[in-house]
Amino acid sequence: MARKKKTIEEYQAFGLTALEVNERIIEQKTNKTVKSNLKTPWKIIRDNLFSYFNLILTIIALLLISIGSYENTWFIVIALANTLIGIIQEFKARSIIKNLSLITDSKVTIVREAIEIDINVEDVVIDDIFYLDQGKQVITDSVVEDGVLSVNEANLTGESHSITKEKGDRLLSGSYVINGEAYVRAIAVGKDNYIESLQSKVKTLSKPKSVILNSLRKLLKLIGIIIIPLGLMTFYNAFKMSSYDYLPDFLQDSEAYKNALIKMAGSMVAMVPSGLFLLTSMTFATSVIKLAKHKTLVQELYSIETLARVDTLCLDKTGTITDGTMKVNSFVKIKKSLLDGDDFDDATIKKIVSSMNHHLKDKNQTADALKSYFGDSNYYDMVSMVRFDSQNKYSLVEFKQGIFALGAPEMIYKKYSKIKNQVEQYAQEGMRVLLLAKVPKIKDEKISGEAKPISLIIIEDNIRDSAIATIQKFNASSVNVKVISGDNALTVSEIARKASVIDAEKYISLDDVADEELEQIALNYNVFGRVKPHQKKLLIEHLQNHSRKVCMIGDGVNDVLALKQADVSVSLASGTDASRNISHFVLLTDDFAALPKVVKEGRQIVSNLEKASVLYLVKTLYTILLTFILLFTTRIYPFAPKQMFVIETFIIGVPSFFIALEPNNRMFSGVFIKNVLKNVLPGALIIIANLLAVFWVSSAFNILTEREISSVGIIAATFAYWLILVNVASPLNILKTILILVSALLSILAFTLPGLRTLFEIEQFTVPSFLLLLLLMETSYILFSIYKRELIRFWPNDKVYSKK
Repeated sequence: MARKKKTIEEYQAFGLTALEVNERIIEQKTNKTVKSNLKTPWKIIRDNLFSYFNLILTIIALLLISIGSYENTWFIVIALANTLIGIIQEFKARSIIKNLSLITDSKVTIVREAIEIDINVEDVVIDDIFYLDQGKQVITDSVVEDGVLSVNEANLTGESHSITKEKGDRLLSGSYVINGEAYVRAIAVGKDNYIESLQSKVKTLSKPKSVILNSLRKLLKLIGIIIIPLGLMTFYNAFKMSSYDYLPDFLQDSEAYKNALIKMAGSMVAMVPSGLFLLTSMTFATSVIKLAKHKTLVQELYSIETLARVDTLCLDKTGTITDGTMKVNSFVKIKKSLLDGDDFDDATIKKIVSSMNHHLKDKNQTADALKSYFGDSNYYDMVSMVRFDSQNKYSLVEFKQGIFALGAPEMIYKKYSKIKNQVEQYAQEGMRVLLLAKVPKIKDEKISGEAKPISLIIIEDNIRDSAIATIQKFNASSVNVKVISGDNALTVSEIARKASVIDAEKYISLDDVADEELEQIALNYNVFGRVKPHQKKLLIEHLQNHSRKVCMIGDGVNDVLALKQADVSVSLASGTDASRNISHFVLLTDDFAALPKVVKEGRQIVSNLEKASVLYLVKTLYTILLTFILLFTTRIYPFAPKQMFVIETFIIGVPSFFIALEPNNRMFSGVFIKNVLKNVLPGALIIIANLLAVFWVSSAFNILTEREISSVGIIAATFAYWLILVNVASPLNILKTILILVSALLSILAFTLPGLRTLFEIEQFTVPSFLLLLLLMETSYILFSIYKRELIRFWPNDKVYSKK
């Protein structure tokens, strides 16, 4: 059915009808796009279940089942259990993120059938009329139909200046409204929007790359390449060394084949760092759940990891250190000598400000405070106006009675030095000071000519109860807190000092500072006043150029450029659409007191996964090296898969889970994979030395049977691995001490109880084999002690797990 074309006037007055909306939905002309940061249920299952190493383990298990060696297939049960736990945890995290996202999801006010209603952004259809005002993000390509907007398209073009949009002008999705209000009409939706054609979805947050996962992927890819040829060569050597010198017709009936297959399975299963990748994903998912309890929405999973490296925190004053509940304390008339004949009594000043409030219709904490004190009545008819701009830092309204400016005193009044002492008197008390002035004319939306000051308006802004304790926590955690604000630098300094910001007395105002000078300034000061939006971005960029990892907290449109530049961005739930959409985290309580917990969670993940990775990769490395060495000897890999159960479960699996989730607030330093391998190599070499010593003693003195070699070797390896666990778990506390003792007890029981000894093929020890085992255990202990002492001696600043 052909749709009757409406005029623009009809759209504005009435909007779309229900029938017209349904027609557009049927034609799929809605604003739905595929832009979720959440994994789909299928992707969660696929990523956890259908991995390369799970495939290898499954094939090995099937081969062992084919020869009836069921007792050696325990590893597949553990792999499936780990996979199931990982899937459940990721689904739980996904559900929490979805539920929390409902709180912060952007809504849009549209006009349909002459009624204004709020709907989800994705439910907007082509030709919908919707309302935009300050702080809103432009959700679709649209055309202004009524009103005037000042928008910023920096997300799309990189240009930070504001652009005025009037009736008939086009708006691009992804830009955001600095000020003004307008009704606009959607001219494109969904994938047809301009922003969807860009390679980078700049309207949303940038995705941080996980250093941990990328490092592990590269390492596991290398292991995946090595594991199959080494496994096949182990099978060939084991079969060749058996009593059979030919290949029988039915391999499953061949003892040589069965023995070779078990040895191959033993080496390949030990090479697989089973559970490591899963532990990593599960740890991130667990952190999402924990942070949700602290009312923090994680919009990008791996940004938690980036927090571990944050050493600099940049934040605004208003709404972050202060609670945003501003109120006008008073207003003070300027000396009559500065007015050059004009005089304004208190009643007139109130009427001027009230009329400015009425026409400007600003929506922010400052405007609310002014309306509460001066009112919002139309005493004077407006001729024209210039809304507040973060660059100029003032508003202008022209009445028939004259043109008036309201904003930062030093930006309005060229002879600011005449009133500087008066302004700073209040600024030193942490007050915010605005100047009301009369100006001769407006040119290019700026003051032209010399302004005549009328009155100073003094505004109080309360420091949050939690701000002082929160900043003190960051100070104690070696995080450099910097306050970046558009307010008077002296006011910001006093607020920062009261909030415990280090060196708050040393401050700088950037109103007359060239961009080229910001690099050195960024490092030398912790308090910045009169900062313009693009300067916030430049300050963060310069800090990053000096190897700083920066977290930015913001809630307004003037923070968007800085939020996007920062390594980690945090917004408040009450912030603008633009700031929330661009941030990695959203604080749902609007209180940055939750942020230390978020930073601590990031540090815990990286530091603990670094420790847990050592446990998994020692086994992988020593197995690969030992298998490779034995290929050039007359020996074969000594352990069956079931004999690795004790190490896999009691030394690696269960302890790594507790280690990964233990509290840890140590700031991460260095390169993740380098730190891991530095601690993996000594442990792997000690275990290899133990096993080669067993082979050498057996060959040199002919005192051990093959089963005794296997028994002595697996117990010596388990003890050495237990020492690695002790090293990784250090520094010890009560819980970790219990964990280590229980691990040792379970390992001893597994190797000594009669039924379990038989299961794990532990031979009864003779005197020579027992003495050899004691010698190996003592040697392992001595080597570990030397390793720790020498590493601390030669690399005192390097991370050693036993150091705090």
